[in-house]
This record gives sequence, C-alpha cells and structure tokens, in this order.
Amino acid sequence: MEHEYYLISHLTLFTGLTDRTIRNHIAAGFLQGEKINGLWHFTPEQVDAFLRHPAVRPGILAKNNSIVYDFLADGKKQEPCGCLILDLPGEDSRKCTKFFCYEIAKGEFHDFRFSYDSVGGTPRLILRGPVEHILPLVTSYFAK
Repeated sequence: MEHEYYLISHLTLFTGLTDRTIRNHIAAGFLQGEKINGLWHFTPEQVDAFLRHPAVRPGILAKNNSIVYDFLADGKKQEPCGCLILDLPGEDSRKCTKFFCYEIAKGEFHDFRFSYDSVGGTPRLILRGPVEHILPLVTSYFAK
C-alpha cells in the first residue's frame, strides 16, 4: 500500500458515484487531479477537498445513507449478509481508506458496497455485503 494516489475506480468504490459522475466533477473543476499514462491520479489531499466540496457532499451523503436504507428495506435476502457502520476514532483516515479501497479492489467481492466518510475527523466506513466478505476484511484491517 505504498500508493500515494487514488484512481477513478477507487473514488467510485467508496463514494458510490459513477465513473461518469466523477469525470463530470473533474470537468466542472470540483475534483483536481493529474492524468498520467491515460489514467487520472488524485492525491489524498485532492480527494479530501473533493469529498468536502459543497456541490459534491450532498450526493455522497445520499449514497452513504442509501447503503444502509437499502439493506434495511430488503426483506428478501437469500443468504447471510450484513451492514456494518464502523467509526474508527484515532485512526488515520488516509490509512483506513487506502486499506479498504485496495483490499476491496483486488478481492472477489460480489454484491458488496463500501463507503467512506469523515465525521468530526473520525473515519466512518459503511460495509454491506455477504458476511463471509465483511468479517475477514474488518479482521484483517485490525490485524495489520
């Protein structure tokens, strides 16, 4: 996890916004980044500024809330699944985000949702999906 940048795929993963929406935010100037070898790269500072931007923040909060609401509203689950809201006071938000972004991006996660936010400076993660994915992921974070 030596990476000091995020890609559009990482942003779509933890914001819930689509690739097209992220690109529209770049075009509108809400998200600053650098294109390297055809891929957009964003520093943690650029991502933090984007997540706090007043034109973007309400949409991201709505996506975060929908993860929990959709989980609660789904009365037809066929397999064990969970929705975990995890506040991590004292943890470095960049470290948390990187860990979960990179682990989820490289894993075989199906029907899995993840979001990140900072609430009063405390990293907040929302993980929704099969229990067999959520529990090992969280356990490996704390075992680091």
